[in-house]
Amino acid sequence: MTAARVAAVRALADDLRSISDEYTGTCTWALTDLVSGEHIGHNEGAVMPTASLIKVPVLVALYQAVHDGKLRLDDRVAYGEEHRVLGSGVLSKLSFGVEMTVRDAATLMMIISDNSATNMCVDMAGLNEVNGLMERLALHNTRLFLRLGDRSAGVDPRKMSVSSAADMCALFALIARHEAVSIEASEDMLRIMRRSDYRHELSAELPWNEMNMLPPDPRTAWVAEKGGSFLNGVRTGGAVMHGPSGEFAMAAFCEGGTGPGTGRGSEGNRMVGRLGKAAWDALAG
Repeated sequence: MTAARVAAVRALADDLRSISDEYTGTCTWALTDLVSGEHIGHNEGAVMPTASLIKVPVLVALYQAVHDGKLRLDDRVAYGEEHRVLGSGVLSKLSFGVEMTVRDAATLMMIISDNSATNMCVDMAGLNEVNGLMERLALHNTRLFLRLGDRSAGVDPRKMSVSSAADMCALFALIARHEAVSIEASEDMLRIMRRSDYRHELSAELPWNEMNMLPPDPRTAWVAEKGGSFLNGVRTGGAVMHGPSGEFAMAAFCEGGTGPGTGRGSEGNRMVGRLGKAAWDALAG
């Protein structure tokens, strides 16, 4: 079983490289098989813009703050003018003063990628604390430079936040192994990310049904994920994929593609989706 699994992972590496080589820009990826422990990657140490994938480090830092007793998940917090930023999400369209729990803000940040909720979470966790935690976890390429909506970045995503496929894959693996913050925190982070309303990145080509579930049973087939997108072909995805045949952590980054397609049909989205589907078919489905 182990030898066959290792062989499957190594064969997958060749398949994933063949797929990513077709991208017209820069495509990097990393995968850790959580059954055999095998790790594969392609240009995985390259520093890349994260877009909304940086919200995963923010989530982990928020749960670290809870673990350290600085706040509680059921504390109530208010959405204010200082949090408001346009883009994905719903809070920017609501009235200031709307209250929610800390966990609710984290849930909005992850499952609909709410940018205003993200600023709430950054403020609660602390921007410097997010970066400090990534450094302690040896994720040296992962940095959040600015709160969302800070105009000093202009339209350069690399001035907002960066990471690498190796870093982000390692972070998802820590969460999957219940080694991020605590067992309870890791499980709750997985629970939130399994509820994603957006399946546009690594899991885009999986056989989701109309209930946003994977057949035959969501208890044995699920994906906990986060993705991101920005200008210049930036498309990112990170996930823990769990299926009847096994479980793995994966991250992929695209930048600068010039191929056809826009929005969710962009070359980057298609590329990340193809990588995720190939990995799912080989190791989990």
